[in-house]
Amino acid sequence: MTTIVAIGCSHTYGTMLDGLQSSSLFNINNNYAALLAKKNGFKIAHLSQPGGSNEFIHRQTVDWLTRHRKRDEDYIVLIGWTSPFRMELRYPEDSNVEHAVLSKIDMKYFPVSIGQVPAIAQTKQLKNIHGILPVLFEETKEYDMWASYALATQRMLQKNKIKFLMFNTCEEIKLTQNNSSIIKLFDTTTYLNPTTKDANFLYWGLKNGYEKTECWHLKLDAHIAWSEYLDKECKKLDYF
Repeated sequence: MTTIVAIGCSHTYGTMLDGLQSSSLFNINNNYAALLAKKNGFKIAHLSQPGGSNEFIHRQTVDWLTRHRKRDEDYIVLIGWTSPFRMELRYPEDSNVEHAVLSKIDMKYFPVSIGQVPAIAQTKQLKNIHGILPVLFEETKEYDMWASYALATQRMLQKNKIKFLMFNTCEEIKLTQNNSSIIKLFDTTTYLNPTTKDANFLYWGLKNGYEKTECWHLKLDAHIAWSEYLDKECKKLDYF
């Protein structure tokens, strides 16, 4: 049986589908990836994390491919790239602090964005992190790194003959002097509209009249519609 492997941030996880900004079973069972799996009788493996960065998405894909993939099973990997203005940090190995997430992904890592650091990160070592965030996040660098992560992820999945589909969930890759040569190497049959704003999940939903929550997450009807869109794109690629 085919397994859909869903990797992304809160937009892929399904945050706010239950009306609460929480990590709930309802959310992960009704996001677009889960709905696509249900429609086609596939299994689903959730590897998304609210607040997850593109760095996380790339790392999680590598980890799944090298440590958890079963070579005799069929997979379709759905990757929803996120805002470039996020990163992840990791607690020291000897630390007893963990970042609790429902999906039980490596809990020594925790997400950080320009405007938000999880409360659990407010330890003695990290209490001044807000002061250095503007230095850590520089726009051109972040878009360059996103392009590099995406190309590396795409080539890795292709080399291992894994069926996959990539798309953006809330922002598009902006062209820079450095990343334009990388973007030219994208296979846009498996990375949908990487530099086009209206084609990412969030703005596609808003453009088509679907409502967003107060924290900019789309509601269930948009997840249903996006799952139908992904179903068509997967069929174009003869995935099923």
